[in-house]
Amino acid sequence: MRILEILNPWWKEGKISKELAPEYRRKAYAELRRLMGTRQILLISGLRRVGKTTLMFQLIEDLLQTTEPERILYFSFDEKIQDLFELLEEYSELTGVDWKRKKCYIFLDEIQKLENWSNKVKLVYDRFPNLKLVLSGSGSFDLERDAMHNLAGRYFTVNVPPLSFQEYLEMSGSKIDISRQKLWEDEIKKAFKEYLFRPFPELIGIHELVLVKSYIQSSVLEKVVKSDLADKFKDVNESILLRLLDEIYSNPGMYLNHDEISKSMGISKKTLIKHLHYLEFSYLIRKVKNYRPGFRAASRKLARLYPYHWALGFGLTGEIDMETVVATLIDAKFYWRKSGKEVDFLVIDGGMVPVEVKSARKVTKSQLRNLIYFMERFNANTGIVVYNGDFEVLQLSEKRAIKVPLWMLALHQKHNHLDIVALLEKARKNGRELESSKSF
Repeated sequence: MRILEILNPWWKEGKISKELAPEYRRKAYAELRRLMGTRQILLISGLRRVGKTTLMFQLIEDLLQTTEPERILYFSFDEKIQDLFELLEEYSELTGVDWKRKKCYIFLDEIQKLENWSNKVKLVYDRFPNLKLVLSGSGSFDLERDAMHNLAGRYFTVNVPPLSFQEYLEMSGSKIDISRQKLWEDEIKKAFKEYLFRPFPELIGIHELVLVKSYIQSSVLEKVVKSDLADKFKDVNESILLRLLDEIYSNPGMYLNHDEISKSMGISKKTLIKHLHYLEFSYLIRKVKNYRPGFRAASRKLARLYPYHWALGFGLTGEIDMETVVATLIDAKFYWRKSGKEVDFLVIDGGMVPVEVKSARKVTKSQLRNLIYFMERFNANTGIVVYNGDFEVLQLSEKRAIKVPLWMLALHQKHNHLDIVALLEKARKNGRELESSKSF
């Protein structure tokens, strides 16, 4: 019972500290605030250290303006407990609040650590419509799978990614005016280089890269592998997880060949598949599938593997891979490969836009032959080339290739996906000026 008092200081103080609920609100906050007015359970998911708990405390801070402090309960399942009703009864005994009848707000952090959590939450939700339940969890597939199976129609999910570039600029107190990119371009580029290493809220203000790398490795990677996955799955092999991470992070974009990988690691294919699922479940790796536009389906073969976020790769290898950065920014799910030709990624929102990644400052037409081939074969009017040069719009007969510097692509990331509409609109406005360009 003592732990509940410690976790809920507003019961005595009537307020929450700025250390727990800082003033800056992330983009996900507006969506969470809107959903607080619904009956449904609110499920906040995301990688470790992205600020899910902070978002919960900020919601609590807002509630304290209109709600009695005792009617707001926060509990983290980092503290071991097996019975949800027992927790609620202890809450009632301590505060005198009749949670079965009064309107109460119940915030349950790291919910995936509660055994059989979705069934227990379902029982509370169905029996007590007076409760607003807000849950958070690290991991994706099993968390959402459990919710889909047992909480259908009873919940909304909000995924919280690491900081976007715009959020980083705002949170770090930058005075850069991103609406005037040309004027502030030098400052934006400098800030972008800093952001690449610091996309987690707690890393803002830490200048030494050795400390940044150590934080990502110990507070994110090791916590997930040695704590979260070990607690969730009884048959997890820590050594296999670490070997897989080392292989994938050292070779971002590697093709997933179960036979070759299992043979080289000396494990069964079944064990390999299981541990890859664990890594994908916990937001440590990203699987990008081979898309076949003619059949509107993804091939099960030749999936490619990347770090889920480029900063995770830095935490393990000390390197940042540009292709992984792009995969993260566009939330890549598909690439295309057939008959020896390949396009790095496909953006399928509102059409099909092929994306090629080049690390050079100049890109020749011959380097884009696969992009051009794809556009012609599948009637894609626009392709994107992400590189380290300047923004240009290049006409290719009746089609166009938008050459976008990496920092500018990051500015067009909207929440956890690419704002492709805004990027194409920028290309349309600049098209007339650059359409006469004859060189790549």
